[in-house]
Amino acid sequence: MVVFTNGEKAMQVLPPLIDFIPEARLNLAIYHLQRGETEDAFALIDSIDPSAPQEYILKATVNATIGQSKGSARALRTAQTHFQAVGSSPSECDTIPGRQCMASCFFLLKQFEDVIVYLNSVKSYMCKFFSLAQWQFMHD
Repeated sequence: MVVFTNGEKAMQVLPPLIDFIPEARLNLAIYHLQRGETEDAFALIDSIDPSAPQEYILKATVNATIGQSKGSARALRTAQTHFQAVGSSPSECDTIPGRQCMASCFFLLKQFEDVIVYLNSVKSYMCKFFSLAQWQFMHD
């Protein structure tokens, strides 16, 4: 319901569910990130010990955002570690999200040549996706 109303009811629906449905906490953190409420997103995600790629990616993204906005080296290291965990895992290393994670990891390490290598490896897939998304948007 929250997804289909552009998040309008996120603050009514998700908070009571975060202790019962793990995805509610993740979705609420995404909601806060989209609204630029990085501290609220961080408060929700900081205590999570990630076990799935999506959890690692979200925790890395929140930490990267906090690290860059606050100048926190600790948050940037956490982000880099979580991006690397996904991007180097055998089950994710050859997926688009895995390669994007490695690009993000290298970006945080300021290894921009490696960023380009990883982004170029998914470029053709992303271009197809964005072309399709643009076409669908224009024809809706």
